Amino acid sequence: MLIGLLMFTAAAFGADPARYAVTDLRVCYLYDDPATIDWPTLYYLNDNFGCRIDLVRLIEGGGLYEYRTAIEEKGLFRHDYHLPSSGEVGVDSVLSLAFAERHPDLVIVGTATPRPITTQARDRLMATTTDHGSLFHIRKIYQLAGSDSTATDMVVLTSRGLFKQYSQRIITEVPQLFEGYSPGTYDPPQMTRYTPLYTDTSLDRSQPGMLDGLDRIRLGKAIDSLLGEGKIREALGNRARNFIALYTLAQNVVGRKRVESIVQGYKEIVQLEYQCASQRSLMDNAEFLAYLARLVERARVATMDEIGMDWDGRIVIRESPHGPKVKFTARLAVNGPKEIELSYIKFDPYWDDEMVVLDSVSRKIQPHQTYMKEFLVDIDPQYLESTRPESLSFAAEIVYSRIPLTVTSSLPLAETPALAVSFEPDFFFVEPSARVNVDRVVSAMRWKVRIDKPRAYSGQVRLELKTPRGVFAGAYRQDVTLESGRENEVIEIPFSVSNLFEMGIHEQTVELRHDNRLVSADTGQIRIASCEIPDTLTVAFLADTTGQLEDVLRIAGAGFQPLTDRSLWTAFLDAYSVIVIGSGAHEQYPSLKKSKSRLEEYVRNGGSLVIMGQPYTWPENVLPVSLTPERETVTRAEITNRIAGANVLSRPYRIKLAELFAEMTAPTAVSSAVISPSERVLVTPSGATLLSVSRLGEGQIIYCGLPLLDMVAELNLEAIHLFANLLNY
Repeated sequence: MLIGLLMFTAAAFGADPARYAVTDLRVCYLYDDPATIDWPTLYYLNDNFGCRIDLVRLIEGGGLYEYRTAIEEKGLFRHDYHLPSSGEVGVDSVLSLAFAERHPDLVIVGTATPRPITTQARDRLMATTTDHGSLFHIRKIYQLAGSDSTATDMVVLTSRGLFKQYSQRIITEVPQLFEGYSPGTYDPPQMTRYTPLYTDTSLDRSQPGMLDGLDRIRLGKAIDSLLGEGKIREALGNRARNFIALYTLAQNVVGRKRVESIVQGYKEIVQLEYQCASQRSLMDNAEFLAYLARLVERARVATMDEIGMDWDGRIVIRESPHGPKVKFTARLAVNGPKEIELSYIKFDPYWDDEMVVLDSVSRKIQPHQTYMKEFLVDIDPQYLESTRPESLSFAAEIVYSRIPLTVTSSLPLAETPALAVSFEPDFFFVEPSARVNVDRVVSAMRWKVRIDKPRAYSGQVRLELKTPRGVFAGAYRQDVTLESGRENEVIEIPFSVSNLFEMGIHEQTVELRHDNRLVSADTGQIRIASCEIPDTLTVAFLADTTGQLEDVLRIAGAGFQPLTDRSLWTAFLDAYSVIVIGSGAHEQYPSLKKSKSRLEEYVRNGGSLVIMGQPYTWPENVLPVSLTPERETVTRAEITNRIAGANVLSRPYRIKLAELFAEMTAPTAVSSAVISPSERVLVTPSGATLLSVSRLGEGQIIYCGLPLLDMVAELNLEAIHLFANLLNY
């Protein structure tokens, strides 16, 4: 086992911006649960090496949008990407959005058993690690190792020691990324292990550290890759090397020598940016331009910090008898050893090409002095309604040791809160309507719409529902007042379906508007589908990990009752016609492992136990039959029906297998299982069952390893019928 003992004493890069300025490494951390994030490892990479950390979580449901929070000056970013579905198209769309600017260098999967959607994202990243048309691509991918892992090339980190080292930053900063997070509850393990899943073939695989073999900064290599050999490339390369050398030197010296190195290094990177502007091959590469601009900005921040300059430009809009007025307050405090010159202050109107000079008188502010001045700016009110990212922008030029620095202050006038709307669930099926002579109400139903928002946000929004022909929305709250202290609001929208509603799958949309601007939207699907479940049938269920089972039962109109963990011990199970065990339910119901005798008695007395596809972690000796699930990938042609005319496929609906599996043209993951004893109806090439019936006494145990609930959510008509057959068996 290769052990990377990562116990170094390192100053936070927040306290040493010079380290951050000459590091362009990016780390993408895929996580499922904020409570399990490996903060010691992330802070080690961020603090000791200056890596930018992007925490990425994929969430199914709703439209495609991003919720983002960040501590930009520390290089910490949190991204929650919501996507309509977990299919490849949805995951690819999120990854394209996440890495539109550039790909990360290092990807870390923060859980040993990631959710299916996180696994899809990981697999897609592994399949697209190298983009030969890009300056940056993924160099390494690691995943948290399970406790039973026997890999010999793992990276092992001393998490508890790292947590003690960075505990102050974790306690202070993490609640800024995750509201309500309590670092006091975080208990890191003694050691954390990561298994390498991918390493760029150009790297030396014998190096054990996560960052071993990776260049901290690739400015020189980027220039070399875009320019042909010659004096221009050599000159720009020398500028880049000078910048890196001066900032590297600054990390190892103090006092005047450090200040001079940082200031001179900033001069080199500014000159490099100016010289690059004359090179067509560099200017035509948007990725390089954005990359160079980020390096210049980091160097500017490091320089301002080192020379002891504190700049604050505040923009305030005030009402007056003559309309709104813009007040800009400029404040410059000098805390360093040398004077700083303030050359000018300008206003940059987005509607004009010329900047407006507010103050052109050059002033020298001495050490430990503060300059402050207010400026009133007349602006036509129509320009104050702008939705541009930086509607009001002011700039000041500051000179230190004859090196100019430009600082800006901007204000977006029309800020859009982080609001999102989604259907819960985003699918619905209705019973066929009788042909009647009126256009209206045949049956009444309800959509549930959820509005997600920051806890501290309060304000008014408007909901608008757009329905297909034959669907009519009832009265609902269109103008919704959102209150602070809550993270979501659920609105019920009643609707009815008439005989004008046609067969097939139709879409309807809900839009969320703030200040008459569309801020979020979601699309739901609806179709006519018969799902006959008698009122006399009583259903109990153990919830699956996604909540889809409850959604489908509700839409199907079944009379159902969720069971609690205690109910497995105390409830009168014979009161239920059917008990459904959702996928992964054993993880949420500890008592299930001890309920074998009660479940056997229930089945022998005539009960029907329906078990949806289970993960391989399904415990042994839970049921009166032997059930061993396994993950398998099959196509529709590989699924065999061994019992023609089986009741489960013929009553009350005759299932058309060709239509049931119509979308399974590509290999599809299923939860097949070896079950004994059982009547195997649908089987895979390995001989495992996808659909079986085990008779016991007067009742039966039915296992369905198909992704049936996902198929129902896609409004597969035969999947809806098969679900009804399972309950009616």
